[in-house]
Amino acid sequence: MVWYIVLIGFVLTTSSVLAQESQPPASVTLKPIKVTATRSEKQPDDIPNAITFIKRGKQQDYLPGATLDEFGRGTPGVFFQNQFNYAQDLRIAIRGFGARSPFGVRGIHMRVDDIPQTLPDGQTQLDSIDPSVIEQMEILRGPSASLFGNASGGMINITTRGAPREKFAIEPRQVFGQFGYFKSEIYAGGREDNFDYSMFGSRLQRNGWRNHNRVENYFSQFKFNVQTDTDSDWMMLFRSFYSPESQDPGGLTSAQVNADRKQAAPRNLMFDAGEEVTQEQLGVRYRKKPSAAQTLTITAHLLHRDFKNKLPFENGGQVAFDRWVGGLAVKFINDHKLFKRPNRFLIGVDYGIQNDNRKRFNNNFGIRGALTLDQIERVQSIGPFIRNEWTVADKLDFIVGGRWDWLHYRVADAYQRDGDQSGSRTLSQASGTAGLVYHLAEQHQIYTNIATVFEAPTTTELINNPAGTGGFNSNLEAQTSLSQELGLRGTPADFRYEATIFHIYTWDEITPFELQAFPGRAFFRNSGESRRLGFETRVATPVWNGLYAETGYTFSDFEFKEFMADNLDLKGNALPGIPKHRWEGRIRYTHSSGIFAQLYVQRVGKFFVNNVNSVSNEAYNLGQLLLGWDKKHNWIEGSLFIGINNLFNEQYNANTRINAAFGRFFEPGPPLNVFGGLRIRITPF
Repeated sequence: MVWYIVLIGFVLTTSSVLAQESQPPASVTLKPIKVTATRSEKQPDDIPNAITFIKRGKQQDYLPGATLDEFGRGTPGVFFQNQFNYAQDLRIAIRGFGARSPFGVRGIHMRVDDIPQTLPDGQTQLDSIDPSVIEQMEILRGPSASLFGNASGGMINITTRGAPREKFAIEPRQVFGQFGYFKSEIYAGGREDNFDYSMFGSRLQRNGWRNHNRVENYFSQFKFNVQTDTDSDWMMLFRSFYSPESQDPGGLTSAQVNADRKQAAPRNLMFDAGEEVTQEQLGVRYRKKPSAAQTLTITAHLLHRDFKNKLPFENGGQVAFDRWVGGLAVKFINDHKLFKRPNRFLIGVDYGIQNDNRKRFNNNFGIRGALTLDQIERVQSIGPFIRNEWTVADKLDFIVGGRWDWLHYRVADAYQRDGDQSGSRTLSQASGTAGLVYHLAEQHQIYTNIATVFEAPTTTELINNPAGTGGFNSNLEAQTSLSQELGLRGTPADFRYEATIFHIYTWDEITPFELQAFPGRAFFRNSGESRRLGFETRVATPVWNGLYAETGYTFSDFEFKEFMADNLDLKGNALPGIPKHRWEGRIRYTHSSGIFAQLYVQRVGKFFVNNVNSVSNEAYNLGQLLLGWDKKHNWIEGSLFIGINNLFNEQYNANTRINAAFGRFFEPGPPLNVFGGLRIRITPF
């Protein structure tokens, strides 16, 4: 562990200087930040993990409101792709977890308003989360399976906009942009005595820069809180999402990209590739404090998703499923003294059930053909967990936690023309973590943790059987990782800095591949062992006369340690889909007159797009410029804004399809484009 020794030496030699020379003036006080990504309210300084907290600010009001990365950008270690193909969804990778996903999110646990968005089998769809409804986001980088179980290589915790501070407020917003971008939003809310509520609705339409890239969707959310007693409260939320059309332009080869970046893949046009989605979700949370030091939380949720899509091939190329998901979580927190020192003990259990009624049909050039698969897939999961957070000494906190997860997969084959493919599988695994936080001075901490995480295959990955039959792929197993992390962070003189180094070793890494008979459908296999070594750093200034700046860098050295595929030894090859180097920077200015300006830049380094490392995605630079003006008069406030995406008019690929068949790896991003809009906020009472 040479890197461990080096960073410890760096910390020890610089901590005294930071403590003595970087104290803020006595008049400067930082507003305390509280996060709940570790399943209880904590200050980030007391958590032995790399965590990023993002609060809704003025800049969010000036963004297009198209995809979740608008809110989460600037976080080291987090890589976003695929902002323009809504049929495949935004792709998120945290320290490499999630990079294998051909669509949606894998390997990362997500929650919105305490309601799990990650299904019992480990997959997450982001299409039903509107970025404009987000109030704050917490990104816990690194494994968190001891708290959340399966598929927790990282964690994103989202809180949506609640009731306004005023008695009532209504806020419409309209955004226009090139390539047919049109989004309408309305937010409203109020409060009365022990009750508050908020409502949000939006409609998005985009023709897209590429051919066959049109999307239309509708989102709505209702959320309310009621204080039933001095020691108890209820939260209820309902959200719905409907996308009648989301076309998939598909991946292109290098030759096709060079010939015409706007074109759709010919087979995607031929088979009318795309999807249609309807989803509703209901969540209820009850909290009670039996005493000042104890909190009991019970959360229940129900989700229904109706999904239809068309893939660019004939045999089984149309998929439809009707999904029901339910869950119940119970958590108890007890704050007390342990050997006369503050101690927090958490205990709880999560239960989830997922039922998919899945059918496949032939895709006769966009027309539904004969039935080729009909089966019911069910997943149940149970995960009891414990966690203890103890202040061992005045400057030292010790955290330890563990969880045991049991997952049961079952498929009932109703087709049976190719034999009965019914079957079941059970996976179970324990996960644990231990961490330390040492407070070098009031504004500086060093922390370290060691954690395990496992990632079970999702139902989609299991039932996409390379044998071409129904049932499960019996050769696909869960992957397991051991993570070690060491970091330094602080807030001297209202500056914020962090530096983190990590090492993750993974056994049975799950990687995607495609077969020529089914282009566009991803299959999966275990790839032996892999090693991930990374460094993340970020520095942010305080706001000075309206001026603010931040910059971050991510280094990712990820490689296979053991991997034989198609009689090729891929040991030493880089894991595809993750750039080795990535830089981000932002500078923002707000004038007292209401004028606002922000420049965001990002450089993404070169990375490979296949396991054999024969094809790469070239490095690119992106920029975004925002300009806006706010004006408030009595009970009405207005904003006008304009923005430029891809400021440097870079020719780049917004998404890469890992190990795609026929070399169809690339999905080009749009050139320089302009958007703008207006927002009005009315508070009549």
